[in-house]
Amino acid sequence: MYPLPPVQALPGNQDRMTRFLELIDGLANRRIVVIGDVIADEFISGRISRVSREAPVLILSYDSTQIVPGGAGNAANNVATLGGRIDIFGLIGRDEAGRRTVAGFAPGVNSKGLVKLPKHLTPTKTRILAGGTHSAKQQVVRIDRVPTLNLDAAFHRSFSRSVLRAVRDCDGVILSDYGSGLVTSTLAASVLKAVHGRSKRRRPIPVLVDSRYNLLTFKGFTACTPNESEVEALLDIHVDDDAVLK
Repeated sequence: MYPLPPVQALPGNQDRMTRFLELIDGLANRRIVVIGDVIADEFISGRISRVSREAPVLILSYDSTQIVPGGAGNAANNVATLGGRIDIFGLIGRDEAGRRTVAGFAPGVNSKGLVKLPKHLTPTKTRILAGGTHSAKQQVVRIDRVPTLNLDAAFHRSFSRSVLRAVRDCDGVILSDYGSGLVTSTLAASVLKAVHGRSKRRRPIPVLVDSRYNLLTFKGFTACTPNESEVEALLDIHVDDDAVLK
């Protein structure tokens, strides 16, 4: 058996990887403010038992249910895992999904900025996972329970004040907009203004945006993180190779 030749990095790739690792290490103890739509990601797992006689569908024997933070909550957990200190601002309900979502935050995530409304249901995305006893489970269906938000002007003003107090003393901001109406263009502009107003800071504060439906309304920010389908819909293009992106 012949030994495989060593894999050589493309020109410049090593420098980019080194810089990437430096940026990750630089997150340690950085205070990051995450603002946006907190979602309960629910996973219901079951083992395939048989096919139903009522319809051509699988019958699953229930295994477990897990709820983890999704949306802005997932972004907060990811940064905290890399060593950042997170202040998260969002909206959840006083329900079981909300409680379990908060319980799923990683150490380093401060959830005191979450507003808990008694009559609000925490947005929940339920994924049904099916598989055999000794095989990996796969998602077979997803059920979304996303309530419509009817937030008045007084709520938005109060929420904005809380956010801006935190932004004045942070090292970075993440806006996570899944279209609920919580992250408005007015709030985004206020955050950007507050960041730019910190003239005594030697380095600019990065403000990152992840918006599911309204990305083009966010202007002047450091970076955005659309996926391929979102880019195609926004720019009316078909991304089939790297040349299109250039």
